[in-house]
Amino acid sequence: MPSWAQRFRSDDLDEVRAFMTRISGEHSRVGHCAGALGFELAWVPGADASVGWARAGLGMTVRGAVSDATLHLMMPFDVDYRVGRRKYVAGGTTVMFLAPGWEYTRRSRPGPTFALSISGRRLADEIAARYPERRDATQFRTRLIDLPGAKRAVLASAVRQFLESKAPASAWIGATDGEAGVVAAVADLLLGEEAIARVDPMAAARIADVEDWIDSRLAEPITIDRLCEVAGVGERRLQKAFESRRGVSPMRFVTERRLAEAHRRLLRDTRNDVTHIALGLGFRH
Repeated sequence: MPSWAQRFRSDDLDEVRAFMTRISGEHSRVGHCAGALGFELAWVPGADASVGWARAGLGMTVRGAVSDATLHLMMPFDVDYRVGRRKYVAGGTTVMFLAPGWEYTRRSRPGPTFALSISGRRLADEIAARYPERRDATQFRTRLIDLPGAKRAVLASAVRQFLESKAPASAWIGATDGEAGVVAAVADLLLGEEAIARVDPMAAARIADVEDWIDSRLAEPITIDRLCEVAGVGERRLQKAFESRRGVSPMRFVTERRLAEAHRRLLRDTRNDVTHIALGLGFRH
């Protein structure tokens, strides 16, 4: 990473978790063994995109969701990802694309990771500029993406120009061009994969309402029949809608939301009893 990158370093897991939550979204982070964490992060931010490099001295499992469209790439070893019941292994010529808002679990060994993040809105606008009929109908999907040599070189060139455009001596117009280039490169990459789906804007709004309904009733019994009633659609259509929007089934989404809320409550007050929290969020075993 260039000398003008912002930097963070810590051996405290809680401090790392709190810092990463602020910049990339709420999540849990667990070390696989005792020892010096040796976590280092360097990143160069832009208005709608950022490039970052991180390294840890311990293997870690991270569970959460990113707030921006994110590519994890240039990993020197295989990294396991889980999205719902699906398992992906990224490494070598494959990279992991994480869609905004999709819950995932990442289990990795000690070592570095290079990440590229772009505002989902900015990325959707880029795609809509090329395909106007997709405006307000673009849904990103978490996917494993193959990135062979030619595609990797194009993306690496765009990232390099982005980093150079953010140097302290760069003119503002140069910085703007650098960001536009990296957004365009990622859009090109996603359009060639199954990482973008078209959705009915009305159906997307309806599912968003169902998600809000779930969040407000985590302590109550929730069944697939009740969710279908709230959504006003049949079970098969609801299943397909959640798979497209979140990558998981409706009931798995309920479980993920309950686990995330339990995690938040435990962090807010460590005196809370785990069983008490679990029962208060609808877990019965």
